Amino acid sequence: MWKRAIAAGAATASIGLAVAMIATGPALAGPVSVKGITTHTVVATATAAANITGEAEATCATGELLVGGGYVVNSPATDWQVYDNGPFQGTTWLTEIINNDTSPLNFTAYAICATSAPGGNAISAYTTQTVTTAVDVPANDTGAAAAVCPAGQLRTGGGYEVDNISSNWSIYSNAPISTDTWNVEIDNEVPSDTVIHSFAICLARANSKPIANLTVSTLDTASSVPANGVQAADVSCGPDSLMTSGGHEMDSIGQEWVIQASAPLSSNDWQVGATSLDANSRVFDSIAVCLAKA
Repeated sequence: MWKRAIAAGAATASIGLAVAMIATGPALAGPVSVKGITTHTVVATATAAANITGEAEATCATGELLVGGGYVVNSPATDWQVYDNGPFQGTTWLTEIINNDTSPLNFTAYAICATSAPGGNAISAYTTQTVTTAVDVPANDTGAAAAVCPAGQLRTGGGYEVDNISSNWSIYSNAPISTDTWNVEIDNEVPSDTVIHSFAICLARANSKPIANLTVSTLDTASSVPANGVQAADVSCGPDSLMTSGGHEMDSIGQEWVIQASAPLSSNDWQVGATSLDANSRVFDSIAVCLAKA
C-alpha cells in the first residue's frame, strides 16, 4: 500500500524495532540556534517482511515545523527500493520501501523539526509548505523533476516519490540545485512510463512577507564506494548554521548500487552511505542544507 495513494495488491508491514546504521542518540538534539530557531530530529523505525512493502513515519510535535528528513536501511540486504522519501501531511517524514529480499528488512525514517530556542517563540513567525512537481519518465530513459519554492521563501529540504515499486529504477540524484529548488533524477529501466514526484519544503514568513534575515546554502563532500563494497560520506554545516536537510548524488545510473543511508548523522552532519553491487567503484556526494543568518 502506498501511504499517499493506495496501490492494488500490496500490503504494509507493521512498525517494529530496528538497529540504526547511524547515530540516533543525544547528538541529534539541536545545539545551535539561528535567529532564535533550533532543530531536533525525530526517529521512527519499521520492518518490512520478505516480499512486502513497509512504511515508517517520523512526525514533528505540535508547534514545530518539518524542514527536512531522510532514511537509513539497517540491513545488509540490497534487493529493495525506497519509493517514497519525503514530507507527508505537513508535519511527517514518510519513508516507504519495497523489500524484495527473502528476509525481513529494517529501516528508519528521520524528520528534522524546527522549533524555537529555549525561552523564545521565534518559530511562531514562520510556516512551511510543500511544493510538488510530477514528471512522467518514459520507459528505458532518464528524467528529472524540479520543485521550486515561491519567491521570498527558503527551500529547507526536499524528497521524492516514485509511482512504481519495481526494482528496475534508481534515484541517482535527490538534492538541492539552487536556493529555491529541489531536484530529483531517475534512471527508469522499467518497460513502461514511471511518474516521479519532487517535493520542496519551503519556509515562509507567517505574515506572507519575504524572508530577509535568513538564508540557505549547501555544502557537499565527495567519496568513492569501492567495487563490491560500502562507503559513507559525511558533510557538516558550520558552527553558526543549522542543518535542515540533505541529499545525495551518485555519478552513475543503473541498478548496480544502492543508497543505504541518506540521513542526519548528528544535529549538523549529513551522512550518505552507498553500496556497490558489482566490480566497479563509483563516486557519490553527500549534501547538507544549512540555514544561517542573512
